[in-house]
Amino acid sequence: MRLAVFIKATTLHKDFGGLETQNKTLCEGLAGLGHRVVVFTPARELTKASEEESGVSYRFIPCTYRMLLASVDPANWYTRSYATFLQEHHKEAFDVVVSQSSAGIGVIKRKKSLGVKIVGIAHGTIGGEIQTVLNSGTGLPYLVKHIPALAYGAVNFFGRQRDYIHGCDKIAAVSTAVKASLTNETYCDQAKVTVIHNGLDPTAVPQKDWAAKPDKEPIKIMYTGRIEESKGLKELVLACQGIPGIFLNIIGDGPILEDLKRLSRDLKMSQKTLFYGRLPHKKVLELYACCDLFVLPTKRLEGLPMTLVEASFAGLPIIATDIGGNKDVVENGINGILIKDGRMETITKAITDLLANRASMPQMGMNGKIKADKYFTLNKMLSDYEKLCTF
Repeated sequence: MRLAVFIKATTLHKDFGGLETQNKTLCEGLAGLGHRVVVFTPARELTKASEEESGVSYRFIPCTYRMLLASVDPANWYTRSYATFLQEHHKEAFDVVVSQSSAGIGVIKRKKSLGVKIVGIAHGTIGGEIQTVLNSGTGLPYLVKHIPALAYGAVNFFGRQRDYIHGCDKIAAVSTAVKASLTNETYCDQAKVTVIHNGLDPTAVPQKDWAAKPDKEPIKIMYTGRIEESKGLKELVLACQGIPGIFLNIIGDGPILEDLKRLSRDLKMSQKTLFYGRLPHKKVLELYACCDLFVLPTKRLEGLPMTLVEASFAGLPIIATDIGGNKDVVENGINGILIKDGRMETITKAITDLLANRASMPQMGMNGKIKADKYFTLNKMLSDYEKLCTF
């Protein structure tokens, strides 16, 4: 198949995240199976027009990226992405268009005239983004500060999200929670939406050697991801303050990193907390095996956090909030603990409960590895997408 993939940013751009990493994994995996993949993305800070990497072709499109009045702005992504796609499509027709979230809206809105099949990949919903804002703070000043984000979300909720979902022929939702939210918010047919979990290559994640862990050694807790308010990291640091016999490793960068470092110093936790900053992904994967417990106290309605999948492949037990797609990975009491919220007291109790039953941690980690091998491998993800893209 010849596939056109639309996405708002890639791993070739700066400040990329989980969605861009998943897209790279998917596109390179499909290219490795013999499919021809062309990725269309805004140029942003990049000055080149195209690039070839690991069998995938990239087209970087100079454009603005605004939602309001997008269709009447000739420089907007909506118009420019369609024009660039049309040129490529006329040279050699694409079999399927893949839209990461609503990035392919310019083509989706013109689907009938193009006669192409379109598959959308939903990593979350607008309703989930709105709920995340509401979950991440309280009080009138906070709400006033976030009025623009809430207004933008409301416009998207009733506009672009529904255009995107109803315009696609098929939708892949990255978790059961995303599928449920999509059908509730857009009233689309449930049969149109297939759950395809993000996957990765198990051999890329070193395995935790529990036998080499001394009984008296402190338990090393790990978090990796964006360092932002909605991830619940201030609560995590506060929760760890009064727990003896632990060491907290925080990996990543983001807007509250310096605030978090300051909080750690104020709490006199500098001897039990290490901030790594942003690291290459390969190094992050190696660090899982050096730690003993992964904690994700997020307030976000996450689609399917790849950090949970990575931690599972490494053989770590997990503590995560019971929100979004987290429960697709974490089974309470089996491979970790699902907590009802990300409050400091709730996190503290979960960690202390697990430490009180420290002997169960290796088996929990093994249970997570078994589940990951069954549901979250790269091969399974690629096979599922191949089937979905075959019309």
